Amino acid sequence: MKRHKLLGYYVPAFFKMHIDTKSEDMIINKMPIEDATVLFHEYIHFLQDITSYYGLNRIYAYSEYIHKMINEIYKMPQGDFQIPMTLLHSNDNVKLNNDLIRLTEGDVADKTTISINGINILEDNLEKNQYLQTIPSVMLEFSDNDIATFGAGAISESMAYLLERLCSPSGYKESPEYPYMAAEKVASFYDEDFAKDKLKILALCDMSLMSSNPGTCFVRVMNGIQKKELSFASPEAIYDYFYAKKTVKATGEETTLINAFITLQNTVVQCLKSYLTIDEINTQYYQWIDFVMKFAIDWRKNDMYFLLKMARHNDLLTNNCFGYSISQIGTPLMSNNSQGSYFKIPIKGGGMDVEYFNAIYQIEALLSKGKVDCDMYDWCCNSPSSTPNDLCKTSPWLKISEKALCPYAFLWKHWNLSKHNPVKKIIHKDKNSDKRSALQSLIEFLA
Repeated sequence: MKRHKLLGYYVPAFFKMHIDTKSEDMIINKMPIEDATVLFHEYIHFLQDITSYYGLNRIYAYSEYIHKMINEIYKMPQGDFQIPMTLLHSNDNVKLNNDLIRLTEGDVADKTTISINGINILEDNLEKNQYLQTIPSVMLEFSDNDIATFGAGAISESMAYLLERLCSPSGYKESPEYPYMAAEKVASFYDEDFAKDKLKILALCDMSLMSSNPGTCFVRVMNGIQKKELSFASPEAIYDYFYAKKTVKATGEETTLINAFITLQNTVVQCLKSYLTIDEINTQYYQWIDFVMKFAIDWRKNDMYFLLKMARHNDLLTNNCFGYSISQIGTPLMSNNSQGSYFKIPIKGGGMDVEYFNAIYQIEALLSKGKVDCDMYDWCCNSPSSTPNDLCKTSPWLKISEKALCPYAFLWKHWNLSKHNPVKKIIHKDKNSDKRSALQSLIEFLA
């Protein structure tokens, strides 16, 4: 779930980021440049989340999963239900969409250095459904006989690391070549001249994330460049190429990249707002969603070279594009290594209740992974209106009976789950399996 963790991480679809520092001052121009650069890297992941087709599609997939699971709970008798919940294929595509996000994300495990010997597009089989049987994926073959699936995860990290080096040359730290330089290595495999222009690679990363299968998109364009079927005189030309292309909707109709993006964004706005539907308290929550989506449309529709302008300014603390982004949409909920410390930079001239997304994330983890304890405990300990107690670690949903509801308990009650009680599944072990494991351990010890 978390975007790859090294010096920090971002939680896609739930607008939360962590910076690996104990610096108490999270104001960017007062932080050490190294910490500010990590914050910038994670902030780029936030921008990818809200301004790319892939990012919006992932938000939609997680939202549909949560709604699906809650609707399944409604069908159950009141009382106990088992967690984690199992998602099965059905006509509503929820399981299919989640499988597609997982497969197109690809691999992000660290490799210090990589040398690519081969790149192949393979077909991954999907569970039986009425829409798709396979999905293409990109397999990288390395010189050490290792392999990795090159997808949205590696492209997102490559893009953020490229921007780190371009915008903060004195503040970035060396990172493993995979996934942080994966896009550069793939580009170089196909065409070394193209790969020399970091802005072209950046543009291709950005535009690949505007597709539903970024890894395949990236490699097919690079293959076209290698075969001399495609040629780009400038980074801007890459944007022009993608914006001019027609794409085909599931209905068979043709559409443009920007129209497809707007259509998906409208759906995502409805999904995000449906989490919280109480008029008396949702004003700031809705307002932030509207500001974020307006910013994304303005970028993609009216200023499509925005990222290139950001990349061409090599001083992070005076980068107007970075500063403009924060002034318009603020930041996700941020944390650091100081226990219980959370921060956010609010939007200019408005409020933002981004904290609700962290509570939604906790409930999603309960339903999908069976994670019982709430990670917001330390945050609540520092909140004057909260009442943290042992229930936070054992049964946070039972806090609905308290007078002052924490975000978790508030959502549990708001979603009409008060009479439902999650219980961890009991997994019955095969006794013979345990004996075999013990015997195998003894054999390995004696060997």
